[in-house]
Amino acid sequence: MKPRTLLASVLASAILAGAPIGVAFAHGEPVIRVDPPVVAAGGSITVTGTEMEPGEVFDLALESAAISVSLGQAAVEGEGEEGGFVVTLTLPGDLAPGSYRLRASTEEGESAVADLTVTATLYEANAGPATVQETSGEPHVLERRKPAGQVAGVALLAAASVLLGLWLIRRR
Repeated sequence: MKPRTLLASVLASAILAGAPIGVAFAHGEPVIRVDPPVVAAGGSITVTGTEMEPGEVFDLALESAAISVSLGQAAVEGEGEEGGFVVTLTLPGDLAPGSYRLRASTEEGESAVADLTVTATLYEANAGPATVQETSGEPHVLERRKPAGQVAGVALLAAASVLLGLWLIRRR
């Protein structure tokens, strides 16, 4: 393999590896997206709906294993066969931290879901590791920091893999 071809292949692979991957439904099923996907109780989220018929009204509810909280409705706007909505919602301030599903559903039975993680309110937050209340009632610690040795080991392994790959290619 020529060096230019190899360089072009490596560059193309690097670009494709960084490309975002989305989900597309072939049958026009409704899709919703929540931004941000992690928010403090009492915070605001933006819900975007797509692949919907103009004129439909979706009920928005936040669901977990224990509760279901109605957040309001969103009316679909648009022209032709495809429409959508964008709505900003404020979550209840007394919402328990944990994993939730935001469900948008119509009276006809169409629905779409998106995952949402709710953290403690800002005044309850501290500098320690984050904890999320699991449905079992046990706190789940979310450790964010990684030891320097682990980071260096992963970087060293990646560099060794690249060098081995280049050596194998040149050997051919």
